[in-house]
Amino acid sequence: MTEQHPNDGPAAGPVTEKAPAASPDASTAIVLRADQEEFDARQISALALISPGLANAPRAQLAVFFHYCVRTGLDPFARQIYMIGRKNWKAADDPDEPAYIWTIQTGIDGFRATAHKAAKRAGESLSYEDTVYYDAEGKAYDVWLARVPPAAVKVTVLRGEARFPFIARWDEFAPTYYDKKKGEYVLAAMWRQMPSHMLRKCAEAGGLRMAAPHDLAGMYVDEEMEQADADAVLRVGEIASQRLREAAARDQGGGADQEGEKTGEAKPAPKKRARSAAKKKTDPAPEAAEAPAKPKRAPRKRAASARTSA
Repeated sequence: MTEQHPNDGPAAGPVTEKAPAASPDASTAIVLRADQEEFDARQISALALISPGLANAPRAQLAVFFHYCVRTGLDPFARQIYMIGRKNWKAADDPDEPAYIWTIQTGIDGFRATAHKAAKRAGESLSYEDTVYYDAEGKAYDVWLARVPPAAVKVTVLRGEARFPFIARWDEFAPTYYDKKKGEYVLAAMWRQMPSHMLRKCAEAGGLRMAAPHDLAGMYVDEEMEQADADAVLRVGEIASQRLREAAARDQGGGADQEGEKTGEAKPAPKKRARSAAKKKTDPAPEAAEAPAKPKRAPRKRAASARTSA
């Protein structure tokens, strides 16, 4: 199917909500207008500077992103909300898979602002219980002071009379990347510097999403999606590790043996094949060995015949 440019024709899918009106002091042409139903060409060019590759996003995805901007009231040009495309590794094996997977992301401040707006519209208040940190043994702490990262963090969001607790586990959110120079997997820089703070933001985002599902469903904070970015780098690391193992096997002379083990084929025996080939060259063919020899003529008859002709 041929992919259409985002500005060819009407937007894919109806957009029911109107864009927020431009502020009176707005002097740029990229501000969302109240009469818009999709991004125009100039706005898409500006957004592509913030999120490279967005100009090539499918038109339907741009329509979804526009809808999120309108629904949340967050400004994409102020980097309050943005759409990121990540390469879909499944597309290499399945032509029906999209080349990129697009995700709507924002910072934790955008999450907080959107959740507070949702609660205010409903005439409810939004607050939090005290954050709880857990070590690997499950012991709870009000403050995390250890040098090692916490095993989990629990954040409970209160909206009206309802409680929305969310627990973020370290091994589920902490992103690791393959460092080519070190030849090993390392933790992302910010997660090394502020491990408890980064994990807490993931837990808070989960609680806010449960408290305001209509406004935050399908959206994620940057910290939640760092694991997805790490998965792409993890694949690169796995490919590099596989190549190193294959090179080491070749250097040790075991490359052919390992291939035989993987495929289940019998290992070749070059010596036996060589002896068999030599034998075929020296031994006569079976048919030739069994064929009867031609009878020899008697010498006397040949002599008599010679005298008669003379």
